[in-house]
Amino acid sequence: MLISDISDWFVKNRMTLAQALAFALTAGFYVAAFPPFDFPEAGFVLLIPFLLWLRMEPSFKSVAWTGLAAGWVAWFVLIFWLRHVTWLGLVLLSGVVAAHFMLWALGTAWLSRRLMGRGVWMGLPFAIGTAALWVILEHVRGWIFTGFPWLPLSASQWSRPIMLQSATFLGAWGISFGLVLLNAGLAAYSVRIVDYARTRTKTFCPEFYLALLVFVSLTFLQTRHISGQEREPLFRAAAMQPAIPQEEKWDQAYIKDILDQVENNTLRLGPMEPDVVFWPEAVLPYPIKGDLAMQAWVERLATEIDAPIFAGALAAESEEVWRNSVYLIRPKWGMFPEYYSKRHMVPFGEYIPFRNLWPWIEKIVPIDGDLYPGEKSTILPLSMPNRTINIGSLICYEDVFPNLARKSVLDGAAVLFVGTNSAWYGKSSASFQHMAHSVLRAVENRRVVYRVGNDGWSGWIDEYGNVRDELLDEEGKIWFSGGTTWEVDRDKRWKGRETFYTEYGDWFVACCWAALVVIAVFAKFYRGRRAVF
Repeated sequence: MLISDISDWFVKNRMTLAQALAFALTAGFYVAAFPPFDFPEAGFVLLIPFLLWLRMEPSFKSVAWTGLAAGWVAWFVLIFWLRHVTWLGLVLLSGVVAAHFMLWALGTAWLSRRLMGRGVWMGLPFAIGTAALWVILEHVRGWIFTGFPWLPLSASQWSRPIMLQSATFLGAWGISFGLVLLNAGLAAYSVRIVDYARTRTKTFCPEFYLALLVFVSLTFLQTRHISGQEREPLFRAAAMQPAIPQEEKWDQAYIKDILDQVENNTLRLGPMEPDVVFWPEAVLPYPIKGDLAMQAWVERLATEIDAPIFAGALAAESEEVWRNSVYLIRPKWGMFPEYYSKRHMVPFGEYIPFRNLWPWIEKIVPIDGDLYPGEKSTILPLSMPNRTINIGSLICYEDVFPNLARKSVLDGAAVLFVGTNSAWYGKSSASFQHMAHSVLRAVENRRVVYRVGNDGWSGWIDEYGNVRDELLDEEGKIWFSGGTTWEVDRDKRWKGRETFYTEYGDWFVACCWAALVVIAVFAKFYRGRRAVF
């Protein structure tokens, strides 16, 4: 009797149970796929619980609230490091990103109702449509409200270079598309397995085989690009990581301590005879451009270690115009005439949007004045006795924007340098999540990425997305004050060459738009007979 009652309860409440599982498993797998948990295979299955629940045709209201809740919980956990800056920002930003997941859930629910159960082959447009919708929403997230393209689904595969090589053609968007398509295919196949167990009727599952074909094409068939490398030395590069606490960084009482820390760490690198030294973002308490004493101090240091320094510091071009910049400081010759200035500013971190419309917000976001964005990629030439290497710079979270790295490579960058100040977020997963985007940029453009953080992550990534070296202390931690020198090389097959993605950009996103429009119109007017189960 008891077993029968339990069985009846499960039958009566199966929709609620499926909804709860869709919420819990989707949020859990979403978090597990990214740092700090770094279980990339979770990206293969994270959408399956939600896709299976959608086959039960829940109301659109239920889909909206469940999608929003699952996304909000997942993103609240993933960007929990933002609490070091603002709790309100953490809640609001995770909600904004969750809204994109909600839109995907609603769009997928609509496609499911219009296409699923209306014929064996209708699974194909459904699977392609839901994958295309995911890519479109990831792309929109990169520019709406100034953009927050943090942790696209493709970033979950940063530690699996074999999964990333097709980004050379499709961009990271293609990796996200393939993962969503795989989820859709596996979900459909699991339904077929259950149906076969109940009815012993074999049914073809075209979306599953399409997903497998795409998966193999995007991964294992791309290994041919990795083989046959012809490595050649680029330079012997030093990373200087000062680990200056954020609360001390702009405090006048700590100016001497900061300069001593930067100088001592840099001088320790001198005996290693680097060809170049890289500093992180805004490492100095004064601007180099606009402060002759600070400029002379850095130039003296470069001459003392007899190596050029790529220095992150502010630029005071006038009393009103300040920028976040990277300078090339050369021994004996001094500061290179041009310098790179950050092109994509952080809203409420480096400037207040529409400051004149809401002056009261300065009481919540204490920014004295807005920084101004740079206007071009400004490639800096690293001259050595036997060659010159053009360096393209990206500051802070600029490496999460594919178009910025692409523009630098189009303008002639042979190496991408990312300087960042990760001390904002404490000793958290933010450093590793941020680094994952540099891996994507390296593969997309087939360029070495050299990265230095104020307090980690510092290291370099080759053109195929392999992390070749990283700065660690004796305990294997990234958060410490120090530095080291690495021999950096490249595959000379890509010397002076551009990838398909670098040349043509986000063409795959345009294809996804076209595919989704065609599938949506087809789904709207398709009148195929619905199967009865």
